[in-house]
Amino acid sequence: MNRYYPNRGSGGLQALIREARFRPVRIAHGYDMGQVDELLDRLVEELDAGRPVRPLVKDATFGTTRWREGYHQTDVDTLLTEVTRRAEA
Repeated sequence: MNRYYPNRGSGGLQALIREARFRPVRIAHGYDMGQVDELLDRLVEELDAGRPVRPLVKDATFGTTRWREGYHQTDVDTLLTEVTRRAEA
């Protein structure tokens, strides 16, 4: 599933992550879509299990793309910052 720019709709932290949408990039450097999607799925699993997600976000690294489609890096970074902020609240 391709995710594009984050939807700031109502709901909990899991909903924020599940509904995340990012702008795609092709020529500029972007984050590998599969790796980002895997992390977001893992974050939801950890939250559903009541486990902390901050370490996962802190240790997250993604391969970058240039000539194939990737996620806009700023969009992903913004979402992960928001996830960390809300998880700590």
